[in-house]
Amino acid sequence: MDTEKTSLLDNSYSKKKMLELAVILLVTAVIWCLPLDSFGIEGLTIIQQRVIAIFVFATLSWLTEAIPSWATSLAIITIMCFTVSNNSLSCFKETCAKLQANDKELQVTKDIKFTSGIYDSDKIVFDRNEKTLILNGKNIIMKLPEMKKGETVLVTYLAKEGEKGYLAGSKNTVVKGGKTTDDSKTLMASVTKDGPVYFTTKGGALHLKSIELLESSGKDSKSDRKWDFEDMSDDDLRSLAADNQTWICKDNAYSNKDLIEGADFGSELSSTEIMATFANPVIMLFLGGFILAIAATKSGLDVLLARSLIKPFGNKSENVLLGFLLITGVFSMFVSNTATAAMMLTFLTPVFAALPASGKGRIALTLCIPVAANIGGIATPIGTPPNAIAVQALNDTLHMSIGFGQWMMVMFPFVILMLFISWFIIKKLFPFSKKTIELDITGNVHKGWRMWVVSITFIVTILMWLLDRVTGVDANTVALIPMGVFAITGVITAKDLQSIDWSVIWMVAGGFALGLGLNSSGLAAAAIDSIPFAKWSPLMILIASGLICYVLSNFISNTATAALLVPILAVVCTGMGDLLGSIGGTSTIIIGIALSASSAMCLPISTPPNAIAYSTGLVKQNDMLKIGLIIGVLCMVIGYGILYLVGISHLFG
Repeated sequence: MDTEKTSLLDNSYSKKKMLELAVILLVTAVIWCLPLDSFGIEGLTIIQQRVIAIFVFATLSWLTEAIPSWATSLAIITIMCFTVSNNSLSCFKETCAKLQANDKELQVTKDIKFTSGIYDSDKIVFDRNEKTLILNGKNIIMKLPEMKKGETVLVTYLAKEGEKGYLAGSKNTVVKGGKTTDDSKTLMASVTKDGPVYFTTKGGALHLKSIELLESSGKDSKSDRKWDFEDMSDDDLRSLAADNQTWICKDNAYSNKDLIEGADFGSELSSTEIMATFANPVIMLFLGGFILAIAATKSGLDVLLARSLIKPFGNKSENVLLGFLLITGVFSMFVSNTATAAMMLTFLTPVFAALPASGKGRIALTLCIPVAANIGGIATPIGTPPNAIAVQALNDTLHMSIGFGQWMMVMFPFVILMLFISWFIIKKLFPFSKKTIELDITGNVHKGWRMWVVSITFIVTILMWLLDRVTGVDANTVALIPMGVFAITGVITAKDLQSIDWSVIWMVAGGFALGLGLNSSGLAAAAIDSIPFAKWSPLMILIASGLICYVLSNFISNTATAALLVPILAVVCTGMGDLLGSIGGTSTIIIGIALSASSAMCLPISTPPNAIAYSTGLVKQNDMLKIGLIIGVLCMVIGYGILYLVGISHLFG
């Protein structure tokens, strides 16, 4: 009966959240519809403007939590697929002129800030010397916008003897006339029935100089639209040369292997790539970590490890505190910090009963769990979602190739240092009144053959993660090992998959989709060209980005914060280039975001481990604020110092 009730739709809603969502949608719609020149970004396209609007929607939704954070991520991917992809709704499609080669569509618009495409032997390039758009090959077609009866098309081009261009209509359009004059060949035709018109090459090389649409064929006819390929500025060419790092500059001819992008509309994103963010390799890495955690819990490996690891610390209260800090920290390196905090607080329940209610020992032990869980996650790329977002940006966007072992080589010693510093601070601020604690960690440990499967797979997976540079297998691929082994051996069942924290997966995917939108739409490159990053102080960017991330992460999801800031900072880092050497390079800023997000632990709402600890009723918000602020600030100061040293020594490339 209870199951039936939980499956029913709930008609309740929050008026406050509904109002917030309405305001967010209104702001998004305004940005969506603003004139392109309102943004101050030269050559901004319609597609890029839509990406900006989607980014604003994501920012406001994550900040206000008008809808759940994971729902915001799903909304981002859905909106992108339907409005800026090659499979978007027809009402969001491009309506300007198009070029086609071998049935593949290329886009170009009136302002001529475009890239060009190469398909097999057919080439479309801009030649700076001749100031022409060269159509070199067979069946290259320029589809013009819908034309009305009585309008005229005027085409000017250069061609060798015997090479011609043709104007023709679609099945619903009739083009009358068509003549060529002088050496530059001016082709003119009038439209006698509404519809699109095509300019076509049949072979050879045509040097297209201009295409103009006239409202009639008379002498005083006004121009509706003109593509003038002779009027290209040096700024336009520099913009072309920087586009997507795929331009080839040879003999003043500019070309690449991508699509022609329109300055008005822009290049549509691939819907396949947008949806592939759900299965990004880093997502596989996270799933591998979740599967390991589930298997460890089912087999009792977590209980066995906790019981074995706490023994060396004896029963002295301060040593037990250190033991729980270190064990929680190590567990949260590979297991969700939320799951780790819940498990370790469960182990502490009998301990609390043995401690006097008047002392501060209970507070110390309770606070050590979220502190260690938050800090411990910094040690590995899978320890916390911001780490994964940072690694993805560094490897995929900035091409730094940081491996699992490389990350741990730097972050593991830092985490251990911070755990000892945390131990010292907690025991000083919340001293134990009882000097000894009798500890008994209870729990079932599986004794069958599947326990061996879990243990061996656990060891092999972690070793291969650490030795990814030696084995040549990246961490994302290694994450498939526990998935495959546990599925085949029955350690993990279909029901177990329901316990995976899918909301975190959706959150991370939404961040990846935003990054894809910024880069694939060309918005990142346009921002680099428009904003004088070279004049900015690297130190100021470092401090500002760290503080903004720290403040935001104390109030909203640290995953959402990283998903918002990392793509922006990847653009900033690209624009500043070698100037970042003074602060240790790109890695200091990007990894610093992950570090700042994990350091934010001042409030019960800051992280799930904080919320779990606060829910015990053993700690006050003031206690959490005090310890969270002190340890968080120390974590950032020491962490950024280490990142600087790592950066100037080029350990991350």
